[in-house]
Amino acid sequence: EQMGGVLQAGLSELPGVTAVRGAGLLLACVLSGRFATEVVREALASGLVINAPCPDVLRLAPSLLVSSGEIERALSILEEVLAVVSDRQIAEGDTANGEAIDGW
Repeated sequence: EQMGGVLQAGLSELPGVTAVRGAGLLLACVLSGRFATEVVREALASGLVINAPCPDVLRLAPSLLVSSGEIERALSILEEVLAVVSDRQIAEGDTANGEAIDGW
């Protein structure tokens, strides 16, 4: 349960994440726009396996044996991926609901 708290706290601090829900290590983070599929694709290319059950939601389900170092690495990858996706959306003029993406 301690690692779940660490992961939840880290996710809630990421730019572009508006809410974190779930229990223990089975967590979902709600994004400020409908770009979860792109985040999943970029995360996988960086070695992080997550999924997008909804266009604006990322689901994380790490092993129950996950270490704090692995959680830190996952959060680092997500932070980098969210920045890349955000930059790409801004450059392409693709924004959430016609407005700038919150948190970026």
